[in-house]
Amino acid sequence: MDPIKALVLGLLQGVLEWLPVSSQGNLVLLAITLLGLEPSYALTFSVYLHVGTGLAALVYFRREVARIIIRGSEDDRRLFQFLASATFVTGVVGYPLFAFVELASLYGEALLALTGVALLATGLMQKGRESRDMPPPNGLGLKDGLILGVVQGLAVIPGLSRSGVTTTALLIKGFQGKEAFRLSFLMSIPAVFAAAAGLAMVEGIPPIDSGILVALSASFISALVSIDLLIKLAQRTRFWKLCVVLGLIALLAVLPSLF
Repeated sequence: MDPIKALVLGLLQGVLEWLPVSSQGNLVLLAITLLGLEPSYALTFSVYLHVGTGLAALVYFRREVARIIIRGSEDDRRLFQFLASATFVTGVVGYPLFAFVELASLYGEALLALTGVALLATGLMQKGRESRDMPPPNGLGLKDGLILGVVQGLAVIPGLSRSGVTTTALLIKGFQGKEAFRLSFLMSIPAVFAAAAGLAMVEGIPPIDSGILVALSASFISALVSIDLLIKLAQRTRFWKLCVVLGLIALLAVLPSLF
């Protein structure tokens, strides 16, 4: 692939991955329609791009990931249990959907629109509660991992955003913006690498050329910057405003499919 095209796709992937839009769906469509890639190669190429963003999340949260693996405290053990159960259920839900991806694609845009509506509703409800002291959500447990695993598994459906649906579910549960982003980022790490490994076992590992290396590097760098910006935005922005903005982004992403 031409290095310039690879660079553009990589940079876009690093930004879109963390927003409530379907990064894979948009990038595959762009690669096919504007860059002239074969559909099968475009899909494989998108997997490499996701590996880049997964590596970015791993590097950004490296200290926290190390604590989770060591499981030194009770909170770390609970978070490990949450991530392990969520990743397992993601595979159980996502693999059958991937096998019927053409049928599932019929519902992708509708589900993304529902994600946007849910974010807007969450933000407006939270705005009405700002004057009252609200208790923090209970700690994450096995049940939460199972539920979030199902939600994340649905993101296999073309047009549906993994970060959008997982962040929405965490916000609805009561987590503040920064914590919801953090948990969604952490969930992406094992899910991305498990998906890439599974695809490699089924389809084989395609040859790595200079275009793939450029795209992977670009997605890694832009994702690393995007994570930091979103975390800082979540810290500085009032919770309900963050929900409304993300909801509007999700709804705007659906508009092109209506025309």
